[in-house]
Amino acid sequence: MKLRNRVAFYFVSRLFWLMLIWGSLIVISTLLFSFFLGHNKIETPRLSISKIVADTVVRDQQLSINSKTKEDLLKNQMWVQVLDEQGNEIFFFNKPKTIPNHYIPGELVSDYLYPAKKGYQLSTWYETKNNQDLTWVLGKPMKSNNPFLYWMNNLWILSIIVIGILIALFFGKQLGAPLLYMVSWIENLSKGKYEEPFGNFHFKKRLLNKAEYKTYQELVHALSTLTSTLQKNTEERELLEKTREEWMTGVSHDLKTPLSVIKGYTVLLSSTEYDWEQDKVRHFARTMEERVEYMEQLTEDFSLTFQLKNEALPIQREEKNLVEVINNVLDQLKRFPESENKIFSFEPNKNTIIFNMDERYLKRAVENLIANSIKHNPPNTKVRIILHEDSLEREIQLTIEDDGVGMDQETVERLFDRYFRGISASSNISGTGLGMAIARQIVIAHDGYIEIDSKPQLGTKCNIIFPLKRVR
Repeated sequence: MKLRNRVAFYFVSRLFWLMLIWGSLIVISTLLFSFFLGHNKIETPRLSISKIVADTVVRDQQLSINSKTKEDLLKNQMWVQVLDEQGNEIFFFNKPKTIPNHYIPGELVSDYLYPAKKGYQLSTWYETKNNQDLTWVLGKPMKSNNPFLYWMNNLWILSIIVIGILIALFFGKQLGAPLLYMVSWIENLSKGKYEEPFGNFHFKKRLLNKAEYKTYQELVHALSTLTSTLQKNTEERELLEKTREEWMTGVSHDLKTPLSVIKGYTVLLSSTEYDWEQDKVRHFARTMEERVEYMEQLTEDFSLTFQLKNEALPIQREEKNLVEVINNVLDQLKRFPESENKIFSFEPNKNTIIFNMDERYLKRAVENLIANSIKHNPPNTKVRIILHEDSLEREIQLTIEDDGVGMDQETVERLFDRYFRGISASSNISGTGLGMAIARQIVIAHDGYIEIDSKPQLGTKCNIIFPLKRVR
């Protein structure tokens, strides 16, 4: 059933139940009133008030009744009153002292309906005699003067009112609570507060199991999805802003040193106070060139790490032979001056290991990891690269290990932090400090992960695991 039809059915069904309950209360109340009123009429006087009215005569503007009627009144412990149009007593017989001689409008009706209130039962008759509108009141004491009957009637009236209010509140809660809940939710979203009202998961689960909330389950689900999307977008925007600020701060900080060197040499070369020799000028130029290359590398690394961190790097993967890729990287690294006194070995378990990769960026990651073993270790360090494809586990494991100076635990934990450079006696502090962070992000972009195991003076072992897609 569609949401619109379900909501319409929900409202109509609740209104039907409301009308049914109210109708039932009215019927029950009517029956109860009839019972109590009928109970009160059990003691209807045996004397007929109409006969008393007929036996009443007017002589010289005075009222009287015959002796036989008086005897019957005395025998039945009853009394009679005759009232004028203003409710004043103009005649009575055998009336107790407690009975009033004047009645206000409505008092006779009240005493008739609730005889237990005052302890006597009344009957009334209206007739015109001698051009006067008179009222006859026939009274008799109740055998059981029980005020409970009067208060019981009042209690039922009060109960009906209270029950009616409770029913209205119940149906109001059923119809209005889900709407108020969703209005509060939308109000939170409008204020930039991307969370659900009463956001506790267990509370929400109990809430949505209620019938009145199940009616709106599609709408609640849509609001929940919208909230999650807005919250995720906000977090991503905040992360992007934070990354952008870090990027700008890092660029400005790391560019100051090479710029200051270049500026210093340009000032020296442009000064008229000195006449520099050709060799000195070339030395200045080489230093400036190195600083410019460093700045270019730094800018490129900043841009790359920024893109990787925000998943904005256009990774274009295709199937390549990973053995060949690593061989090419190793051939290039062996040409570095720092590699002259290092001992390299590459040990693949297959000549061809096909992996779906972006060759350009994966080469960059492997190059950074192997270069880390080259630059930060002393001469005669053995650098061993092991490549293993496990067909059973459906993964490729690349291990880069050396027997160099190793690292302490603090350095291992911070190795992939941006701008962090490990310091040791043989450390080469050149570079941007972003190489390992970039390598890790590229590996993650290829669905892999890196594990580092290292101890001082015992060397370093870097394990990279790439999962292979299972053939269906």
